[in-house]
Amino acid sequence: VTATEYGKKVFTWIVSSGFCSDSSDVSVEFLQPPVANAGSNQNNCGREYFLRAVPSSGTGTWTRVSGPGTASFSPDNHDPLAKVTVSAFGTYVFRWTEVNGTCSSSATVTIVFFEQIAANAGNGGDECDLNFRLNAVPGTGNGTWSLVNGPGTATFSPDNHQYNALVSVTVPGSYDLEWREVSNNCSSGDIIRVNFHPAPYVSAGSDVSICTGG
Repeated sequence: VTATEYGKKVFTWIVSSGFCSDSSDVSVEFLQPPVANAGSNQNNCGREYFLRAVPSSGTGTWTRVSGPGTASFSPDNHDPLAKVTVSAFGTYVFRWTEVNGTCSSSATVTIVFFEQIAANAGNGGDECDLNFRLNAVPGTGNGTWSLVNGPGTATFSPDNHQYNALVSVTVPGSYDLEWREVSNNCSSGDIIRVNFHPAPYVSAGSDVSICTGG
């Protein structure tokens, strides 16, 4: 027998002999087989991640398969989009299992949890010319200087990946400069302000010769 829709069906078996007949019923439940989809593997910054299972049929459940620490699920481990929080950074494997009656299906996803980095651009300041020696504190990631805001353009020497690069601007004014570090899937930026003041014009006047007592 092939049903056109899922659900419970009742079938009757009838036996006839002359004017006599008898029947018996049987109930069959046609269950939709689940197809588990745990989402795609991801790299995550921090110890919290929103899982992304695609539900099909039945009841789904998240479980931790492996990883260096423990894992908790919020609001619970039956939510396909549950937030998982791990106790230690590293690589974790989670399994999404769907059960519909006697039918079941499962799939796994790998999430790598990286520690959040914190960029430190150092201190800004005031400069009496158009050059300033930057003083970022290098961290574990790859750092890059960039101009966020200012009245002119800025160039970095020897390049903008040097934490203590010399920045040169084209016109005086206040400039906001960002030091951004990227490590794995994590990034962090810190901004400093440098005020470039034009050097004042100084004139002591002309040289003169005077007599004693003059």
